[in-house]
Parts: sequence; C-alpha cells; structure tokens
Amino acid sequence: MKNTLKICLASALTAVLLSGCGNSFVPPQTYGTIKPADDLYIENHYEGTAPTDEPVLETVSSSDGLCVIQKKNSYYDVTLDLDHGTHRDVGKAYAEAILKAYPDYANIMEPYLYENITNAFSELHEDYSGVQKRIQTLTAALDPDHREELEGFAEEISGGETGFRADNRISYDEAMLVSLVPDALRPTNCSAVSLNGSRTASGKRLNARILEWDLGSGRELCTAQCVVRFQNGDHSFTSVSILGMLSVLTAVNRDGLMAGEFDVGSSSRDAYVCDGRKSYSFDLRHCLEQFGSAREAGEYLVEQSSRYTFCVNVMLTDPDEALCAELICTDEEDGHSLLRDGNTKLNDGVVWDDPETMCIVNSYAAEGNFDGVTGNTNNIVRWEKYRRLFCGCEKMTVGRFKECMTCEKQGTDQTVTNFRSSGVVHMVIADYADSTLQAVFAGMDESVDAPEFIALGSWKEGS
Repeated sequence: MKNTLKICLASALTAVLLSGCGNSFVPPQTYGTIKPADDLYIENHYEGTAPTDEPVLETVSSSDGLCVIQKKNSYYDVTLDLDHGTHRDVGKAYAEAILKAYPDYANIMEPYLYENITNAFSELHEDYSGVQKRIQTLTAALDPDHREELEGFAEEISGGETGFRADNRISYDEAMLVSLVPDALRPTNCSAVSLNGSRTASGKRLNARILEWDLGSGRELCTAQCVVRFQNGDHSFTSVSILGMLSVLTAVNRDGLMAGEFDVGSSSRDAYVCDGRKSYSFDLRHCLEQFGSAREAGEYLVEQSSRYTFCVNVMLTDPDEALCAELICTDEEDGHSLLRDGNTKLNDGVVWDDPETMCIVNSYAAEGNFDGVTGNTNNIVRWEKYRRLFCGCEKMTVGRFKECMTCEKQGTDQTVTNFRSSGVVHMVIADYADSTLQAVFAGMDESVDAPEFIALGSWKEGS
C-alpha cells in the first residue's frame, strides 16, 4: 500500500508539471520549478482508523427548546426543530442559543462581514446602500418559510439595531447578510470528487468536498464551524456550515441527496447584477427540502439559473448518480446551463479518463461552456491532480480515499497549487456505505499535514 501511494503521488506531481501519458494538455510556464515528490507530498495513514467522535463540552438551548447547541472541540453541533415550531420561531431560537453558546459571536462575525463587504465594494465610503439593496432584493425572492426564518434570526440577534456600523454588535441588516454572503458578495475556491460504487471497495458512493473561502484576516471563521441538523419531517437535512448561516454551503438530506456550491465567474460580465435575481445558496436548501435525487435537483437549478447573481457549479450526488450543475446567469457567450455527468463531452484540452468518477473545480468543463480550466493554473493543477489520483482501477476504501485527499504537504511553498490550501474551511467526506459524514475543520493553525477527521454522524439520524 505504501509503495502504491508513493507511485500515485509521484504520478500526480508529474501530471501537474508535464504533459505526460499522451494527453493534449500542455501546462503553462507559471507552474514553477520541478520539485521532488517528497518535498510536496506526505503519506498519511487513515486505513482502519475511525474518525474522532468528539465529546460534548457544553449544551445550551433556547428557552422554547427549538434550538439545541452542543459545543464540541472543533465545532458546534446545532439542532433546529422545525417539527415543533414555525420557521420564524426557529430562527429566533437559533439566535438566542448562539448568544448563549458563543457570547463573543459578534466580535468574530462582524469583522468578517466587513472584510467581505470591502472586497466586494472597492469604493464604499461608508455608504452601505448598495449592500442593503442586494439584501432586500435577495430576501424578497426567497421561499416565504426561508425568509421568515432569516427574519426571525435577524430580529432576535440584533436586539432591534439596524443598519451597518462596525460596533461589535450584529445589527438586523448584518444578520441577514450572514446567510447571503455567497449571493451578495462572493465566495472563493472549492473542489470536489465523487466515486461511484464501481470504484469503491464497499460498492457504494464516496464523496469528498472541499470548501475554500475567506476565513477572515484573523481566521475568525475557524472558531464558528458548525453542523446544523434541520429537523423537519420529510424535509430534513444536515448542513456543514458556519454558525448563524441558514443557507447552504455543503449539505445532504435523508435521501442521500448531497449539494455543494463552487464559485465560477464569467467571461462576459464583471458588473454585479441583482435586480430580478434570487439566491442560489437558498435554492440549494430548497432542493434538499423538496427533492430526493440529484437529477431532480439539477433540473430545478438549471431552470432557475438565469436568475442567479453569480455563475456557479453545484455538486449534486445521490446513491446512484453524480452530477455537476453548470449554472450560467450571463449571456450566451458563456454557454448554456446544463447537467454534466461522467459521459458529458468536455472542452478541448480538459481531459478526464473515468466516467465512473466526477471532478468539480471553479470552472465549467462541459463542451461549449466558458473554459476556465485550461487557462487557469489554479483550476488545471487541481483538476490534473484529481485525475491522476482517482482515474484508475483501484477500488477505494474510505481510509485510502482520505489518504489521497490529504496527500499534500501544507505551508511548504506558497507557489504550489494544492486542492487543500490555507483557505480551506472544511473538507467533508460522505460515505454512502453507512450514510455517514466526517469532516476536517480548519483551525487557527493553517499548516496541518495530517488533519484529524471528525465523525458527524448519519444524515439519516432521526428518520
């Protein structure tokens, strides 16, 4: 196994630096100096090692019991009880419980919000009317239940304060923005790979989803990692998220429909368009609550895509299928929204050898859609690494899968493109063999070579 891993890692590095294996891809010169594999890769050992089940350090509850938060070493485990309360009541309960579990919540969330606002608005001059317009437009287009939940949260956590002021308190408007950062401001890099049952030792799907985002200049978000269990009968789902966020970054419902979003950008529009648009991150939540299959969810998202504020990819998997919804909200210069599967023809120069696996980075890949893979070092390096690691005949165990996903040394060379970078918020492993999630959560130390995987339980819990 060790020799196989070394060969696999060396091949991954070779693929990044050389054209190799008869592929048409020619890497750009910006890849830098060739370095020995031992300088860039590490052998981790997870085979036969169960993920860590963290103990509960403290439990807090809202006064009505609709929100319970268990504080653990790496994250907050949140349960929202929509079976016994309205969406507005549950939103209020969530805010109340956060203030009990994390009294300094405003001190980490407000600076993070203002950093993102400043990045999105180059000439702000303390005029936040543009931000408020985006919030109002997006919330007006939400499902009524989602809007009421968000309003309930904002009402409770703000204590009636409104507007935008950096005063270490969360106002109503700031609280609304917490859940709309992806749609109103913008996320950054992400990647994912999904192996269907023919490529795994268990015969069931394995997913790895990496979320990379702006963690804040002080890595503030590392202290607000959470798992939110939305209990709502047939509409229940589990979300790996940030404390206080009610939209979806990475989540899976009780049917095993998993969704995650990936920023793409566009070739034809730089200016932000909000009028008449809606939130794609809340549409992912709609899909998890209303659909049981990846294709049903994907068809809905494609139909809605022209109304989104940004061009995005969405990872959609279920026990039987893996899809990438390439969602285009701009004009036809960027192509057309579609569902990419393992048999979709790709753009020239974008090579993927195995239809039984799915790779997603921050670009469209389907033929005819804007190609941000081959011309973008960050995307093509990650794509090629995933291809060399996972396009093969090996049947992956979950332990072996985690070894490959953590094979890059961290913090050794900032010129090297890793799929697990210093901006990783979380890496989520979904194992369809037992319907469980496990995750690596980013901490204050950004250079952990051998990260600890934390057990998050079953996405079928409570069903």
